[in-house]
Amino acid sequence: MAAPPEKQAEKAAEHLPRQPGGINPRSLIFKFLVRILPPLLVGILLLMLVLAHYARRDIMDKIDTDVGIFATATTRVLDGLLWNYQTEEMVSALATISSNPAMLGAEIYDQKGDLFLSYGITPEDRVSGLKTLWRDIYRRMPDGSRVDMGRLAIHYTYTFAEKRFRQHFLLQMFQFLLIIAVTLSGAVYAFSRTVSRPLKALLAAIRTTGETGRWTEADWRSDDEIGEVIDAHNRMLRHIAGKEAALADSEKRYRQLFENALVGIFLISPEGIVVEANRNAANIMGYESSEQMDKLNVLQHYVHREDRDRLWETLKKDGEITRFRIEQIRTDGSRIWTEVSGRLTPDGFFNGILQDVTDLVEAAQVMKERDELHRAFFEENKAVMLLHDPLDSSIQFVNPAACQYYGYSNEEMTSMTIRQLDCMTDEELYEELKEAARERRGYFKQVHTLKDGTRRDVEVFTGPVSLGHRQLHYSIVHDVTEKRRLEARLQRMATRDQLTGAHNRHAFFQRAKSELARAKRFGHSLAVLMFDLDHFKEVNDSYGHAIGDEVLRTFALRCRAGFRQSDVFARMGGEEFAALLVETSAERAAEAAERFRQMAASRPIPTDAGDLTVTVSIGVASLDDEDSINDLLKRADEALYKAKQSGRNSVVRL
Repeated sequence: MAAPPEKQAEKAAEHLPRQPGGINPRSLIFKFLVRILPPLLVGILLLMLVLAHYARRDIMDKIDTDVGIFATATTRVLDGLLWNYQTEEMVSALATISSNPAMLGAEIYDQKGDLFLSYGITPEDRVSGLKTLWRDIYRRMPDGSRVDMGRLAIHYTYTFAEKRFRQHFLLQMFQFLLIIAVTLSGAVYAFSRTVSRPLKALLAAIRTTGETGRWTEADWRSDDEIGEVIDAHNRMLRHIAGKEAALADSEKRYRQLFENALVGIFLISPEGIVVEANRNAANIMGYESSEQMDKLNVLQHYVHREDRDRLWETLKKDGEITRFRIEQIRTDGSRIWTEVSGRLTPDGFFNGILQDVTDLVEAAQVMKERDELHRAFFEENKAVMLLHDPLDSSIQFVNPAACQYYGYSNEEMTSMTIRQLDCMTDEELYEELKEAARERRGYFKQVHTLKDGTRRDVEVFTGPVSLGHRQLHYSIVHDVTEKRRLEARLQRMATRDQLTGAHNRHAFFQRAKSELARAKRFGHSLAVLMFDLDHFKEVNDSYGHAIGDEVLRTFALRCRAGFRQSDVFARMGGEEFAALLVETSAERAAEAAERFRQMAASRPIPTDAGDLTVTVSIGVASLDDEDSINDLLKRADEALYKAKQSGRNSVVRL
């Protein structure tokens, strides 16, 4: 037999949980954490270990790929340098391994397998985990044959990448733990809001019932299981308390809901007279209380009277209306935008809700104006602008300036990829990306092809931009073709003699100092040739300076063709020239000087005044241990002076 309600309330009160200072082990939150945390942490740890394993493999594969690309690109440079024994340029080429922290050193072996040149860390340094990648160095001859010149060894390691990987892994672990902590905190907070609060409300109602003897309902409403339990409790109380108490309580709760609703609630007659309105509806229209709206004709609040006619026509047609937007006037004369939703009652009254959406309307207007501004900025800008997808390089949007610049229509360009405009090879593009990163430039130097085939030098400023849920790249393209040509011309003017095309005096001394330091550092030989055209003043006096200039140009051109790429040939002034021969002994320098002397004497120079034969006197000097470049030039000049005294058209070596 069931106990009386009073006894049931007392018994329930005895089993109410106490409020301990710490976490109650019997609480639902504590049990939830104990059951969810261990498997969650184990699962996260296993997932991170699997992801870490594949991420580590990807990092190592990427390092192997990068080293392979670097080795292949370097061998294509080293074949020409090794062919001409340009050691300094080979060292500079190997020094580019510093661009990749995984690459520690490199070695070049000649055809016999002997070590020719090394840079950085090698296997002899016994570095743990050092790996080596080999590439053949060969040269393609004009007849298509291949000449093997040696091998390139790149030494690299995964140590640096693994260190960064471990740091990244620990950071990800910390991030995952932080996410778990935040998620669990949110779950605890949500549990407290959705479970603890209604349970406390229910327990509070039970306590009140047990203490006062009056049946007290729990003040909680929700559509979940707890809400159903509380609702069942309240219905039981209402059934026990009787129909009158239930009706009174229902009225009270209705009034609370009506008055405390966050939206305006109203009931209007077909004539537009307010029958009832809550406090929020009054506040929206500028009234201090809902009583001031009683018997009010709402027509006076319409800015446009025809809005009321459209609203009621829709109501009569459909029986309800949703988010009907109206501009209305408040009691203080200000205008607001409102949204009205509701339906007709069986007796023809309009029961609905009212919301102030002024901020939303203004925000939508601002957004619309901003979109129009952005579109105008993009489409009317004179700069070339493109939006492309970084995943497949497809061009998504272009402005009219881009179409005009490249010569394509909008439809043609949006069906292309960005790589179709860029005529650089993958290797050139890769080198440019590295160079831009090294120089910390905000743009990339590229060469783009127009529709008519014209190639233009451009600077591309690129940055990410979000478009909805898509991540695109926004590029602004500047044509710098004329700028590049001007820079090349200025560079040539600064280093080349304008008449003969040979190096000028300043460029000669710059290169000479560098080659002298390299020769002393590696113990290489070095020689200087000083040229002077014999009786050149007579050519100017007899035929004029224009013929003299033609003689100088032809002589310099023939000499430049006879020197190696590593040698430096310069015009020092007037009819005097100098040549710096790297890694050349005194005997070989004298042989080269004799070859140039015979060339000048045996090959007349064609001019407008006829063929002219101009001989040359040459002084030769080789490097001593303590020589400076001025000492070397001085001895070569002395040798030249002796060559002139000996009858000219001769070679003298000191």
